[in-house]
Amino acid sequence: MERIKLTAAAKVQLSTLKRRTGIEHNNALCRHALCLSLANPSMPPDETFSFGGGIEIDWRTLTGGQDALYYNLLVVRLLAEGKRITEDAVKRAFQLHVHRGLSYLASRREDDLLVEMAKSIQAGVST
Repeated sequence: MERIKLTAAAKVQLSTLKRRTGIEHNNALCRHALCLSLANPSMPPDETFSFGGGIEIDWRTLTGGQDALYYNLLVVRLLAEGKRITEDAVKRAFQLHVHRGLSYLASRREDDLLVEMAKSIQAGVST
């Protein structure tokens, strides 16, 4: 994967999250959204995305140089769901999980958002 596309709705959610959290970079928010969604055992809803008015992020920038880690997280999830591993399947899983994670983060009340993000980061460090 070289470039990742996000919808216009995701672009708005990222802007809102940046304002509410003070986190400046879309890639950090997208990584967090991806991990939150992957932690949810349910499959994200199968959506048809329209990328007009959205944004593109370079895969290596988004992963913070941890390309293999995030790619493998997606592969493990697809295998757990009994899906075939293809480049398109991994890219599609990424899109579904990031969009679901962004929706989850954007729906949090402002005073809960940073607390929830900190708890989930701490839980990841503790395990």
